[in-house]
Parts: sequence; C-alpha cells; structure tokens
Amino acid sequence: MLTLAYRPFFQRIKSVPWSGFFILWSVLSMATVWFYQDHFTTRQTVEELLGEQFSPVYIDLIFARIQDITYWTLLCIPFFILVRMTLMALLIHLFFMLTQVWISFKGVFHAIVPAFGFLILRDVSKFIPMSGMDVPGDKAGEILRVPLALSAVVSVDAYPVLNKLLNAFNCFEGLWLVWVLLTLAAWTGFKIKKIFFPLLTARILGIVLMWGIGVFYEIYML
Repeated sequence: MLTLAYRPFFQRIKSVPWSGFFILWSVLSMATVWFYQDHFTTRQTVEELLGEQFSPVYIDLIFARIQDITYWTLLCIPFFILVRMTLMALLIHLFFMLTQVWISFKGVFHAIVPAFGFLILRDVSKFIPMSGMDVPGDKAGEILRVPLALSAVVSVDAYPVLNKLLNAFNCFEGLWLVWVLLTLAAWTGFKIKKIFFPLLTARILGIVLMWGIGVFYEIYML
C-alpha cells in the first residue's frame, strides 16, 4: 500500500537523468568539504583528536599533509562519489542475484544516485550545530559525531576506531535505506519484503568496508 501511494512520485524521480543528481551532489559535497576544512580542521582540533597517539612533531606533519591534499581532494570529489556509488550498486546487485532478485545494475545504480543526498545531509549534520560558535579543542571529537547515531547509544570510548564504526550507523543511513527500498519496489514491482534483506545486508557490508578503508588510510597514509 505504501509503495502504491508513492509510486507516482518515484516514477517522476526515474524520469530525471542520474547525471543531474550526480552533478548536484558533487557540488554540494565539494562545498561541504571546503567549509569543514576552512572552519574546523585546525591545528588544535587535530591535536585534540590525535594527541594521545602521536607526538607534536608528527601532528604538525599530519596537519601540513591535510592542508596539502585539501585542494586535490576537492577536485577528486566527483570521481570519488562516482566510484562510491558504482561500487555500492555493484554490491547491491550482487546480493540481489544471490537471492534471485533480478534487478538490472542500471536500475540499482539509478535508484541509489538520488539517495546519496542523505549522505551529504549526514556530513552537514556533523558541524551545523557548531557553525555559529568557536570550537574549543576539547570539543573536536563532537564535530565528527553524527546526530542520532548508534555511537550516541553505545559508546566505546576506549576504542575510538570502533566508535567511528558505530557512528556510521545513523538515522541518515536509515533514510537512505528506506529511499532505495521504496524506489526499487516502485520501479520493479517487487514486494518490499523480498528486496529488503539483500539490500540491508549489502548496505551494512558497504558501511563496514568504508570504515575499514578509512582506518587503513589513517594508519598507513597519514
């Protein structure tokens, strides 16, 4: 019934080329990264986040590295977004095939592109509450916390790396899941319960993989 009620809306979304959403999300992501780097990535916040793990000299090197790669990161954001959406679509498509849900890769990709907007809202939510005030160093960790995330319920302060994983499970991921679920159900005619489990499993695996890549980058690249 829910799918039938919103089917016309999702059909209109289908008529919008995915490239239009891709350009919009790229511009918004670049603006978000620039704003974050300009306002919150200071020497003090880096020291508060990593001071217990690295010496002051190494923290200076990390901060210099962050500044050096900022502009390159901005230029590469559209490419990163495209790769991320493509890999997520491939993963979802794989799980659909394993459960004998026959939805084309093109259909899956087109469905998740508009949903990427929820992930941008997630990133914006990290610093909007702090944007109107000076950020003290001891609040640096709060900047990186997503509202209504699992980390707000189950906190593992002794293991910051695990806290980042818990932070990845949040209300915006739930909105992403609901959007893609209803979109695919409306476009393909499959029942929601048939596509829910493979979609949820693929998304959880995708989150864990992204978390692992982030941990690898912090350990071996910074």
